Amino acid sequence: MTAPAVAAAPVDEFGTGLLRTTITTDGAGGFVWIRRPGPLAPAPFTPADPELAPRIAALRPAAGVRLVPGTARGEAREYRVAGAGSLAGHLLRDGVHPRLAPALRGLGAALAALHTLPPPASRPAVPSRGLARLDAWLRGRAPQAWAAQAAAVLRERLGPDRWAALCSWAARGVGDDDVVLAHGAPGLGSVVCAPGSGVTEILVGEDLCAAPRHTDLGWVIGELVELSWRLGGDARTWQGLTDALLEGYGRGPGVPWNHLAAVRIALHLHDFTAYVAWDPAECERYAHFLGYLIDL
Repeated sequence: MTAPAVAAAPVDEFGTGLLRTTITTDGAGGFVWIRRPGPLAPAPFTPADPELAPRIAALRPAAGVRLVPGTARGEAREYRVAGAGSLAGHLLRDGVHPRLAPALRGLGAALAALHTLPPPASRPAVPSRGLARLDAWLRGRAPQAWAAQAAAVLRERLGPDRWAALCSWAARGVGDDDVVLAHGAPGLGSVVCAPGSGVTEILVGEDLCAAPRHTDLGWVIGELVELSWRLGGDARTWQGLTDALLEGYGRGPGVPWNHLAAVRIALHLHDFTAYVAWDPAECERYAHFLGYLIDL
């Protein structure tokens, strides 16, 4: 008689109304990340592509760096990786540190490798799921009341000229025909790493799209700028992480960094108010910081 399989107890569980993540052990020294759309997610994950996934997995961007396409499990996506911690988690827990630079360099190399793959003909040049949320929000079509309120506050605090600039910068990621196969949301929470191990793994597939290359780089740069603002720490070390990202990528984004950062941080303000909580004071702080970035 065979004993029934027992599911591994979660190592960690976290998430928002947009995205939920559960991490368990795989019984062989590794970990299984299960990510699924949250209950308020406005769109499902990008459908898994059985022809594209092996090509992504075969990319070898640098020693110790690999892209990990997820396996579809119903509406969820399963990833088998070596670590249980993300780059975002390390930064939030321990603060900025030079030892994280190799992971950023690996992420840059991974994005450069991904961008060499031509988008499948079946994948039209449409905005990533994130930029689609931002575009709807900026156009006054937020489905959640608190997100609409945050947009009203932001628009009033920025004023018409800054608001127009933000909308114009966000539109760069939507209407450009010069597109590559883009990750779509290469957030630091999608980078699995154990500093010191030399292994960096990037979860990929949920947001794959055909988009301008600067949208992926801007996503990472914006998160680094936002975390630097929120967490503080040595400014040169934060700059070192951005430098490592671009060094790994092999070229600059071709778009002013403050434009890219403003777009990503505006999207985060939307996602926080729509899928986490409404915090008027937080909204005011973000509006002030976005105004500062736009004026640079």
